[in-house]
Amino acid sequence: MKVLRSLLKNDPAQVDLLSVGQILAICGSGKLTDDSECSRDFREYLQIATSDNLVKYVQTCLQSPFERSGHVLQDVVNELGRRLDYSVENGLYQGRTNAIGFDGLWSEASDHTIVVEVKTTDAYRINLDTIGGYRDELIRIEKITTNSSVLLVVGRQDTGDLEAQVRGSRHAWTVRIISADALGKLVAL
Repeated sequence: MKVLRSLLKNDPAQVDLLSVGQILAICGSGKLTDDSECSRDFREYLQIATSDNLVKYVQTCLQSPFERSGHVLQDVVNELGRRLDYSVENGLYQGRTNAIGFDGLWSEASDHTIVVEVKTTDAYRINLDTIGGYRDELIRIEKITTNSSVLLVVGRQDTGDLEAQVRGSRHAWTVRIISADALGKLVAL
């Protein structure tokens, strides 16, 4: 973050010219992994990035994917949640044994918690039982209550197939869907 912080202090307009991949490259080791210096630096930067830049980063991740762009998208989506005044806990980039693999937990003052799952596309079937299982396990260990739901944030705006999959499942009462683009527009409002 030292290089990035120096750029931000001395010439913030220069940072706006950098791609999200370039920004990531100057964070820590440039390798975005769980509990890494790169992850901490990148998330710290996202907290001060403009909302316009966050929307631009979402578009880059979806239209011009790069190595770890799915992880970048996950962090940007969680930052968008913060901009909507949720208290956000970042999840894991990759699942691991004995850990619940949610992408983010968004909590609000009314004690409602949203288990967030970010998908770059809905072109493949999403296992709703796995995602619903994250919520169930979080309830079981009393990290969240039944006053919770799941939000699927998908890269594509056309979510019709996924909506049909949710409607036809036992998760229809607890799962909601929004495109990453629509989430960015909501933050812009």
